[in-house]
Amino acid sequence: MARLFLAVMFLWFGVMNFTAVGTDITGGWIGGHALFSGLVDQAGSAAKTLGLYQIIAGVLVGAPIPSGSFRRIGFAMIGLYAFGALTVLFTNPVWSQAAGGFPAIGSGQGLLKYLAILGLSLWGGSFENSRMFAQRHTDMRMWSQPVMWLGLVLVLGWIGAMKFTAVEAAGIAPLVETSPVLAWLLTLMPLQTVSNLIGMVELITVVGLIGYWFSNTLFRMGLVLAILTFVVTLSFLVTFPGSWAGDQGGFPALGQAGHFLLKDLPLLAVCLALLSETGREGTMRRR
Repeated sequence: MARLFLAVMFLWFGVMNFTAVGTDITGGWIGGHALFSGLVDQAGSAAKTLGLYQIIAGVLVGAPIPSGSFRRIGFAMIGLYAFGALTVLFTNPVWSQAAGGFPAIGSGQGLLKYLAILGLSLWGGSFENSRMFAQRHTDMRMWSQPVMWLGLVLVLGWIGAMKFTAVEAAGIAPLVETSPVLAWLLTLMPLQTVSNLIGMVELITVVGLIGYWFSNTLFRMGLVLAILTFVVTLSFLVTFPGSWAGDQGGFPALGQAGHFLLKDLPLLAVCLALLSETGREGTMRRR
């Protein structure tokens, strides 16, 4: 599942980087970067370079290649990409000035997701059939788990807390209004209350995830809530027209909102990976 979801996301993102949407997104990140703002005129070339990198990584991870060595290269490429994306949190203006700046996160919400994706790449790359490297890869598999856990907690906790702000409530309004799963809530309560309710569910999920350190039962409950959250979020790709780039003909051309939403696909895989590690064959150790 990790291979499939990572491959889908990176292949899709890679192809989109050869379009005007990819150029706009790359240009936005380069233009606000402390080190690379001078390269904004080369945003198209930078987007295509990143796109080629993403496509290669996606193919290596997702293709049915007999040798696990190629897959590990692909997972390493994805991990390196995720690490690079996380550094942008420290170089670009990713905070919501309308909500008072740091710690109110704005455009950096999508970047936060790369921590869990980094952990997933480590976890996926840790499976090795060779006895020679079995212990090393078992250790990497074990250490990847707290990285995935922290990634989930940051995404759900930080973005969940933002749901209590008027800025975030306004931001999710189009998603809620077009979702059959959530739109009915707007007939019962104001938008801000709906946003608060969603944020409360996400924070309760974080409380469950804290069970990682002392209770498998509580932790698994948190993972189930997280899975439901990401399934609902991914459903916005179907219900929210703004997920697709209208000037590129719509589906399958992702818009900026679609790029943000699709990152929940590997986060769903993270939940499933951690759920599997709490079972009899898992490597999770805390006591």
